[in-house]
Amino acid sequence: MLRITGRNVRRDAPSVKTDAGRRACPHCADAVRALRCRLQGDPVADDNSSNVKSTIPYWVAFVFLVIGAFSWAGSSVAGRMASGNVPPFSLSFIRWFFVALCFLAIGGRETWQQRHLVLRHWKLLVAFGFFGVVGFTVPYYVGLQFTVAVNASLMNASGTLWIVGTAFLMTGETITRKQSVGVLLGFFGTILIVLRADIAVLADFSINIGDVMVLVGFFSWAVYTVMLRWKPPEMGELAFLTSMTIFAVILMAPLYVVDLVHGKSFDKNFDNIAIITYAVIFPSFISYLLWNKAVPVVGASVAGMTQYLIPIIGVILSVILLGESIQTYHVAGIAVIFTGVWLVFFLFEPLFWFTSK
Repeated sequence: MLRITGRNVRRDAPSVKTDAGRRACPHCADAVRALRCRLQGDPVADDNSSNVKSTIPYWVAFVFLVIGAFSWAGSSVAGRMASGNVPPFSLSFIRWFFVALCFLAIGGRETWQQRHLVLRHWKLLVAFGFFGVVGFTVPYYVGLQFTVAVNASLMNASGTLWIVGTAFLMTGETITRKQSVGVLLGFFGTILIVLRADIAVLADFSINIGDVMVLVGFFSWAVYTVMLRWKPPEMGELAFLTSMTIFAVILMAPLYVVDLVHGKSFDKNFDNIAIITYAVIFPSFISYLLWNKAVPVVGASVAGMTQYLIPIIGVILSVILLGESIQTYHVAGIAVIFTGVWLVFFLFEPLFWFTSK
């Protein structure tokens, strides 16, 4: 376990005897090099990182998370466009059915070669599929049928808090004081945007079934994010994602049947097909690849901070796609949020960011 508080760095991790009889990290001679190892992704601690050996430096993982935030921000816009046009169960199933085909196209061979691992860990893979796909996608799309935009945006801002809280409850993972300030600043900046810097907007805020469903989705995603540290280390990334997605599609199939039985369908027009296509490629296929690659490097709590970028990007996409204008409170909120992100991401040793193994 690696804990950083102020200027003090303390390690509680497996160690080996040195020639001098001292106990030290097998990869590091002192605390500074221990921090360097962590930022480079060496598996010497299991605090904010997985026990899976990293193949990318810290800064690359950060770029991956930002790309994912862009894709998920677009997914929110697409989801609002689909509301009332495509049933949420059908949208969830069709989206992930085609995502599974995409993963099979690039990871089918690896999955078949590692089928013994899939069979050995099938219960864990089902859990990953449930919390990472079914438990997030279905409640979120259902929630968008009932909740208003300001409520959904505010729930989106709570995503990071869910991840940090869930990481603490499930693993005892801690964050530094500066990271805590970053989390609070990010939450405050997002509230500033969604409330339009007008406290009176809170008077119209009410919890309904849509809000509850969106919160359920974010909690499920938080569990999935924390669970990534338990991904079978011997299983390849593509085999993991492919098998997890297939299990998720199987779990969602009964929900799609419910839509069919009740005669719920949608027009196969250009807009609906475009929404589904975007949902398949960007927030599902590409984002999940990048997210699963980045989280073991930066840790669940740090990765969760990128959730604050989603409302920012959502505002930009709203201007481009919906013709909305940027107000002063948008600029103020964006400034506060990026300050919080900076506190979490950039207060580590900058030199280590650009050091690859």
